[in-house]
Amino acid sequence: MQFSTAFLALLSATSALAAPAPAEATSMMVKAPQWSLQGLNRKCDTGDKTCTWNFKVSTGTGTGTACKYVVKGTKATPKASRSNGGPVKCGDFTITSGWSGQFGEGNGFTTLSVVSTSKKQIVWPAYTDKQLAGGKTVKPDQAYAPAALPK
Repeated sequence: MQFSTAFLALLSATSALAAPAPAEATSMMVKAPQWSLQGLNRKCDTGDKTCTWNFKVSTGTGTGTACKYVVKGTKATPKASRSNGGPVKCGDFTITSGWSGQFGEGNGFTTLSVVSTSKKQIVWPAYTDKQLAGGKTVKPDQAYAPAALPK
């Protein structure tokens, strides 16, 4: 009797531990040429109330799409260089951005989201405040692998 009770207890415990294997993660990265923002620069006015970004979105094929992206300071974030921006349409692309100071003063960076409406793909290029200082053009152009947007 004790044997069968112990056996049933053991059997119950092992079935509770036997969970199904988790599904494998699906890569959202697209097997396509990398995208780049060519000739990118950000010029802010003297009071840092408005910053204008100029660049060309290149998906690795064709001539690319010119984009002028303007970000304005807000009541909550008066400095345009530290403000979130968009959405702005540049041809097939929708551009948004967000600034982060998570690494401390002097180490801020802006991450853009560049979405192709027709391809349903996205890249997240990022640039440090140091790269963008003084309105200079970022060199060399930075390339990013596109990801598929979830269906």
